Amino acid sequence: MKTTIETLEFPCEIKKKLKMKVSMGNLDINYIDGHLIKFDKTNLSVQEPHKIIVSNKKNTLVALLYENEDKIYLPNEGVIISITKYISILNAMNRNY
Repeated sequence: MKTTIETLEFPCEIKKKLKMKVSMGNLDINYIDGHLIKFDKTNLSVQEPHKIIVSNKKNTLVALLYENEDKIYLPNEGVIISITKYISILNAMNRNY
């Protein structure tokens, strides 16, 4: 079965919010684009979410961002949080490096 993979551009609004509201002094933030994987000759597709990987000297936090840009999924904790809560977690990571 053939597939087609399209790259989904990471939302600029999220990058701007994080840049404005997160103290980035001790944090390394990587934004990874998501993908839309389409199965040819079917009506099926799978969306790979955008990823935000944040690390400091002690910890690494992986977050997944789907189409709903107001919610972020933290797979290691198994929770969905708001962007506001995510910003406060990142600021705490920056302070506790």
